[in-house]
Amino acid sequence: MKKILLILCCCAALLLAVPAPAEEGTERLLVAANDRLSLYLSPGYCAVEIEDALTGKTWSSTMNDEMAEGLKIIPAQQKRIASLLAVNCTNLQSGLGVVNNMALLAEKALTASYELIDNGVRLTYHYGTYQVGVQIEILLDGPSLLVRVPYEGIVEAGDFSLVSLDVLPFLFSATDRSEGFFLYPDGCGAVMEFQDYAHYKESTRLYPVYGDYQKQPALLDMFAQEAPQVLFPVFGMNRGGHGMLAIIEKGAETARVSVNSSNNIIGINYLFANFQYRRSFEDKRVTDREIKVFDKDDIKTDYQLRILFLEEENPDYSAMACVWRNYLLENGVVVRKTHAPSVAVDLFMNAPEEGLLFDVPRTVTTLSQAEEILLSLDGLGVRNIRASLKGWTADGYGKTPDRFPISGTVGNDGDLRRLIETAHKLGASLSLTANFLEAASDQGGYSHRNDVVYTGNHIIMTDREKTVFMLSPDVAQAKMTDFLKKAADFDLDGVRFERMGKYVAYNYGSRRYLTAEDTLGIYRAMTDEAKAAFGAAEAEGGDTCLLGMADFFTYVPYEDFGYQITTASVPFYQIALHGLVEYAGRPGNLSSDLEREVLRWVEMGYTPFFELTYDNTEELMYTNYQSLFSAEYTAWQDRVAWAAKQFTVGPLAELHDQLIVRHERLSDTLVKVTYESGTAVYVNYGGQPVVQDGVEIGAQSWAAVPPRM
Repeated sequence: MKKILLILCCCAALLLAVPAPAEEGTERLLVAANDRLSLYLSPGYCAVEIEDALTGKTWSSTMNDEMAEGLKIIPAQQKRIASLLAVNCTNLQSGLGVVNNMALLAEKALTASYELIDNGVRLTYHYGTYQVGVQIEILLDGPSLLVRVPYEGIVEAGDFSLVSLDVLPFLFSATDRSEGFFLYPDGCGAVMEFQDYAHYKESTRLYPVYGDYQKQPALLDMFAQEAPQVLFPVFGMNRGGHGMLAIIEKGAETARVSVNSSNNIIGINYLFANFQYRRSFEDKRVTDREIKVFDKDDIKTDYQLRILFLEEENPDYSAMACVWRNYLLENGVVVRKTHAPSVAVDLFMNAPEEGLLFDVPRTVTTLSQAEEILLSLDGLGVRNIRASLKGWTADGYGKTPDRFPISGTVGNDGDLRRLIETAHKLGASLSLTANFLEAASDQGGYSHRNDVVYTGNHIIMTDREKTVFMLSPDVAQAKMTDFLKKAADFDLDGVRFERMGKYVAYNYGSRRYLTAEDTLGIYRAMTDEAKAAFGAAEAEGGDTCLLGMADFFTYVPYEDFGYQITTASVPFYQIALHGLVEYAGRPGNLSSDLEREVLRWVEMGYTPFFELTYDNTEELMYTNYQSLFSAEYTAWQDRVAWAAKQFTVGPLAELHDQLIVRHERLSDTLVKVTYESGTAVYVNYGGQPVVQDGVEIGAQSWAAVPPRM
């Protein structure tokens, strides 16, 4: 069945409370149904509704429901709210970098058609003014809704080109009067409560899934603001006691999550997935003003969004995290494993200090001294150490890409073999930390023109002083393969990939054109090579695109970035993944308050993590590695042992590979975490003891309570 509609939209002069009723002859059409869900199309408004028989809730892609009662909406915004999607396009010929955001019903020359397909409907739209067309498929898949945007359905027939697509922008929406919250992927997870007035009139926040490659720390000067870490392609909503969770299944590496707060123009909060077809780049050749340049070639990818309608009444972020975890398990993205609790220890060795003619190596730990540190920690009862050597190369830390030989000031091959042998005797593992994605400008072994990343405007991706370059992902893989040939001489236990879990690279170079999707394939090949050689691969950052690839993550954030729109940071990431993958935060010795840091590890199920040296870190004062304010092992070994024993002996050791089923903030200073066994862990951040559920928790302490029989 196919019907062609020509929709001509006129602006009304009056303010309207809700979108006007549908015209006659355009009644709601049932396009698919199963035992739980029914999908309806409203052709006159290019909108859909989903009825959930289990919960009795009807979800609409518009605000045409009880939420909008009494809400003043001007006609132009009314058309936006009533549209299934919005197209963002630009005129590449003019080169001005201006983006036009056009909702369906705001386009005067819109043609729209629909066609019934198995379990759903295929919608085709053509914006006559811009000569841009898109196709979208919406269908039921059991208890969830699938939204597909096939690349083959994109049409660009004029001067305008598609930049991105806002998909179902008002399905996840609420007014400031609504009860509930948004969940979005800022850091480990963040929520915006609708009735929290702090978000009002705040700017739209776009979260590039897996990070913004152009704003990685290596490319920013000291005054530039870093971008938030975006670890997972998931967002959700609880509105009025009913919940939805959206998962970007395909194209996540080029998608963004848009969080929009209410303001004077449109008093609605809304959350949606933005699918990119062209990235923008700043033209650095122009310094007196900011000019954005867009890719001339589009990103050729199919996008798919899955929306799950939650069964639980009034679901919180814990329930949403459990739903996502079940999704990951059911789809084989992760598998449950049993493993002993570990303690992660980075051993920092060597960094260069710039001299007048030559760099001077500043070595704070040799391989023999690293052996002494491991023996000392073992003597204090620290078991199952997951150790990694950092700054072991001849040129020192930061002279990337990392490569053999070992620095002569650190030791030799025989010293490394003895260290590995000692580690294994102690039941510890030993890996090498290596960065293959970045290249120092004064490091040889690569071409500064042919082996590096280019942006879409043909500019090499580097920092302002051109001291760091991004290696093309295929070149990075080749560097790692060369590394493995030499590393195979040693009985190592893994490779720690720096930066890999913090962003997904791409390259617009004419000789090496690689999409972010291509790069994920390269990342998989690199981790597979590491696993084949040593049995394990680790990564810095924690991006979930590496689930199933990396066995251990470091520097997984505890909180959100801190935007004003956010009401609270929540451990969505940790609830979903605890018991499925091991992760650590920042090293405890980099914290100003180790006791509080350990409490956070307890609350969120982190692996204890420290970065140590043998000598005083003052030796590193004039190097580029100045984050280690205090790391000398003799000053820290007792505290490392104290922290480690809390996680490797007793109740936390028994919980380390269990699933978290609920996380609750009982007060500003008290948290309760419940595990699948029924054991509850209470964490008290306050300065006074408290009693909760008949359990006394000491000041700045924690207590684990087994389930009552």
